[in-house]
Amino acid sequence: MANYGIVLTYILLAAATLAALVFPIMHLVSHPKKAKEVGVGIAALLFIYIIATLFASDEVTEHSAKFNVTATESKQVGTGLIIFYILAAGAVISATYTEVSKMLNK
Repeated sequence: MANYGIVLTYILLAAATLAALVFPIMHLVSHPKKAKEVGVGIAALLFIYIIATLFASDEVTEHSAKFNVTATESKQVGTGLIIFYILAAGAVISATYTEVSKMLNK
């Protein structure tokens, strides 16, 4: 009985993945002006990724060398952390700006 459940889970996961990919594309095709906004967002994320990659270090410390971490893996982890820091700071600044502007407009 558990095998049927696992197979059903895989089928539903595939259907959800397909829906998550197809419906936004169909929406962008029917509303081409929105595609520009999506392109700007993707370009901004790509810019943040490039900046984070440039600032990330590929240094392997003695502690991480014990776990066979390579310089490439170290740079990837650093890039991910820097992206997180940039996006988290952007979220905090955006939320703060929104609340302050609401207070000032009342």
